[in-house]
Amino acid sequence: MFEKLGIGIIDRYIIKKYLQTFFYSVLLFSVIAIFIDISEKMDDFIKRKPSLYVLVFDYYIFFIPYFMGMFSSVFMFLSTLFFNSKLAQNTEIIAILNSGLTYRRFLKPYLIGATILFVLFIVLNTQFLPICDKYRLEFEENWIRESHQTQNNNIYNMLNDSNLIHMESFNYIDSSGFNFNLESFKEGKLQERIYANRLLWNRQKQCWTFEGYTRRIFDGNREHISKGTRMDTTLSLKPDEFFEKTKVVSSMTNPELNNYIRKETEKGNPKVNIYKVELYKRTVVPVAFYILTLLAVSVSSGKSRGGVGFHLGIGIGLTFSYLLLIQIFNTAGNTGVLPPWIAVWIPPTLFLFIALYLLKKAPK
Repeated sequence: MFEKLGIGIIDRYIIKKYLQTFFYSVLLFSVIAIFIDISEKMDDFIKRKPSLYVLVFDYYIFFIPYFMGMFSSVFMFLSTLFFNSKLAQNTEIIAILNSGLTYRRFLKPYLIGATILFVLFIVLNTQFLPICDKYRLEFEENWIRESHQTQNNNIYNMLNDSNLIHMESFNYIDSSGFNFNLESFKEGKLQERIYANRLLWNRQKQCWTFEGYTRRIFDGNREHISKGTRMDTTLSLKPDEFFEKTKVVSSMTNPELNNYIRKETEKGNPKVNIYKVELYKRTVVPVAFYILTLLAVSVSSGKSRGGVGFHLGIGIGLTFSYLLLIQIFNTAGNTGVLPPWIAVWIPPTLFLFIALYLLKKAPK
């Protein structure tokens, strides 16, 4: 069967080593991460006293996929570099190339292994990992966090097709907001704007009260201004809706996230770029497996006096550089300095050029 697909004994050997080393590294680092997480949360666990069953089956069983998804590209790169370096130090790569195999053909099993991980993590990143993250966050909400947030800042909301609100902050304890703006549009033109120093929910009347308000009505080239200390009004929102729990986009599947981005874009939410970066990352990370695989092979194919440790040192340096670039450009995408889809693609694209250059220079 494998021979019909052009996959020989050497190919199967490399693919097996590629995947084995990856999953061993995931398992090893997951155990380390669990011990670190336990040490950080020990005070909370002692205080709240969750049972061992709850810790294992309500939290850490979902923590491992979260950790694996976050650092999957790093694990893949370092594990590929490690086992390929061992092949080089044992002169196995020289033997393979001396058998008549070209260097390009030598890369085939690595790319097959990267394809297996690509397919696996496309499914995991878009469907399975968000569901796991939802349970992980639910546990932290119930057992770790001391108190719920009581204030929401920089609120944008589209009441309907013609009314937009913006508020600097809203306090859930007394149901009051500050620096409130309500803008009304008709056929794309601003018709009315109300600014209030304070917005207050009247529990008895079940209505809103503007305090220290200024009302501007635009009539063609005319502007009518009125001011007052208090004015009762109705809005199609209740205090709970102003303070809807912040949704964590990492816990949404791709269809849910796409729908959420569409709704938040309609509301004019300035944080929509953050959600788009999260969406695009889910595809970019698996694609980067190919790039980082080529980079790892090109770095570690030559036999060196420093052995595996020398190659790992280079790999760790490249890993930190890659993570730093991701952080820089993700921030640029989140803040709107760059379009989100461009921001998430820049780091792997830069490393693609590095990988191609090193492949050209690699000993063959």
